[in-house]
Amino acid sequence: MRSQVLSGFYVMLICSQLANADSKLEKVRLATHNLCPYGCYQDKDTSASMPKLRFSGIAVDVVQCSLKKMSVQLEISVLPWKRAEKAASVGAVDGFFAASKNAVRDKFGTMSAIIAEQKWQWFLLNENPLDPQQLSFKHNATVSGFIGSNMLFWLKTNNYQVAATAIDTKILLKLLLRKRVDAVLANNYVMQGLLTEHNLVAKVKIYTLKNKPLAVYFGKSFLSKHPSFLTEFNANVNRCRS
Repeated sequence: MRSQVLSGFYVMLICSQLANADSKLEKVRLATHNLCPYGCYQDKDTSASMPKLRFSGIAVDVVQCSLKKMSVQLEISVLPWKRAEKAASVGAVDGFFAASKNAVRDKFGTMSAIIAEQKWQWFLLNENPLDPQQLSFKHNATVSGFIGSNMLFWLKTNNYQVAATAIDTKILLKLLLRKRVDAVLANNYVMQGLLTEHNLVAKVKIYTLKNKPLAVYFGKSFLSKHPSFLTEFNANVNRCRS
């Protein structure tokens, strides 16, 4: 009799845990940064109050679309990139985007399906004779990436001569133009957009290093509470991107 009662108790306990683990999700909190074209404030009117500005872009729109199909509200915190990653790593938010894969992020999060494309590209002034495709480049060239980026992490891990860092891609471009470094490693869309905006395309030569697509890193603690979430989200990402 006692064993039957205990058995029933264990069944009830397991069912309760499963129900709590995948209870109805109403809102997802994600951190990102202000970076066109992936996600940025679209209203150029500086007199407008920040809550009224429209925040959108190729990555934000896919995430928004995917969650909308799940009837889940998206709450976005727009932060400096390093803070966005930190917020996700400590569980202050449910995840962050748009991020490429690295081992540090894999410790606290799980990548979603790809939400946007990205290429890592080297940018050098035309008059600079160095060539990133040569083996000597790593040892002879001074380089830079922006703080918190996977690119800067990769440069340091692979023992490149990191001579300066920047808070964003705009500052990277200034470092390059002022010849503070020989080359910067940056996102193709972002840097080429800046070069076009400032009529600098003719001053720079470009080398593609690798493809590094972007995704949402969802916190493992969040996914453990909602075990069916990622599968459904990923399926919707593919629909929204197509």
